[in-house]
Amino acid sequence: MNRPGAPGRTRRGAAINRRRAFVEDHAVTALPADTLPELLSPRGYVPAAEPLEIVRPDAAIDLRTGAPDAPPADTLARLLAGATAARARMAYADAAALCAQGAAAAREAGAPDWAACFADEADAAALLAPPEDALETIPGLRDDVSADHPARGRRRLNAAIATALRGDAPAALAELDAAERALEVGDAYGRFLVLLNRSQALLEAGDVRAAGTAAADALRMARREKQDYWTAQAGLGSALAHLARGRRNEARGHLGEAARAFARHGDALRQVQCNYLLGEVAYIGEDPIRAGTHYRDALAVARPAAAQGWIELLTLRFEHR
Repeated sequence: MNRPGAPGRTRRGAAINRRRAFVEDHAVTALPADTLPELLSPRGYVPAAEPLEIVRPDAAIDLRTGAPDAPPADTLARLLAGATAARARMAYADAAALCAQGAAAAREAGAPDWAACFADEADAAALLAPPEDALETIPGLRDDVSADHPARGRRRLNAAIATALRGDAPAALAELDAAERALEVGDAYGRFLVLLNRSQALLEAGDVRAAGTAAADALRMARREKQDYWTAQAGLGSALAHLARGRRNEARGHLGEAARAFARHGDALRQVQCNYLLGEVAYIGEDPIRAGTHYRDALAVARPAAAQGWIELLTLRFEHR
């Protein structure tokens, strides 16, 4: 008979652990949405637009100040910065309006590359806006981007996300593959976004293992590129994949780091998402006091942004848990 700690028992224990790891790694959850906390649109999807950076107030144009009398390139840059800043604070209608101004200025200046940037930003605003706002992309904006323009991959990526948000994850996965093939050579952020959005679509399609692999690949790419904001985005995606597999400790670590990074970059939506999910993890772990703290942190960001859907969900969680 093997004594405790003897080689035979150690080998059997190691074999059991390997089998558990194998089963966990190869498990496919049929309905992952039922195992995850409720997450409002756009859930974990990240539209293709310029990554959010810390925007200086004097570097952007907003709807109150309008475009200054400046060289076209400077005006376009400030309009795009204003649209990005509006997206950061969840003012999606303002972002779309600034994109319309930018598109008009780009047409006048004969700058198709700038028009492509405004098209990406308008798409992002439309995809991130809550469904009840029914925010549309700007009519005619895509016409500024020719069929063979390098930006066509970003267009397809956003179209894939729109398909996913309509509830067709398998079709979205096929569209993401097409978008990846169409991306401009050297578009590192575009390829990062394909990985990240593929993770979310795989999660909703039920392939939790593949979703985790895609999220981990996105996280490795972000770290390799030494991009703080990308790393936060991939951290949120990785957290969702971990939650689907019941790995709350791993999810908590990613969410905490991502929440701090999103705060540095002024990304209101993702701050709300991370703090809400941290609250859910704490509640499931039977720590209602900590859960309430996270819900309050999320509400503190959602209320100034007038994000009504999030305010209602978080208030319900805070009052009834």
